[in-house]
Amino acid sequence: MLDILVYLYESFRMAELAPDRDALEKRLFAAGFEEADIHAALDWFANLSASASHPDLAQAHNRHYAPEEAERLNPACQKELAWLESAQILDPESREWVISGLMALAGEEIEPEHVRWMTLIVLWSRGVIEHFTHLEDMLLNHEPGRLH
Repeated sequence: MLDILVYLYESFRMAELAPDRDALEKRLFAAGFEEADIHAALDWFANLSASASHPDLAQAHNRHYAPEEAERLNPACQKELAWLESAQILDPESREWVISGLMALAGEEIEPEHVRWMTLIVLWSRGVIEHFTHLEDMLLNHEPGRLH
């Protein structure tokens, strides 16, 4: 699923410029992605894009992981999420979408790099990213413990 979302991110610099779902499905299938993976990724993305804001989440800064989340998101991933939030890259609502996307990754061991990519995808789809190059560089070349 993450490969499909990254493909969409790299193909369409603004989420709203992506073609309709049918055209996307055809394009992704032609690019070699599996139909079930395409549907899962586009369903998750559609839910993210269509979701309304949840004002209560703005107050939810202390995150406790459910047992299944703690099992899938190792301490390095949890540390990465905490860093992204402390650096004010993720707000609590975006953090929850990142976690949702990571939990939807079937059969993959989740690594901090997955957290960073999912962060870019969530911020991109929600229209939060204004300067792609700077954020991409900061997130994808991030070294733990260093902000710059």
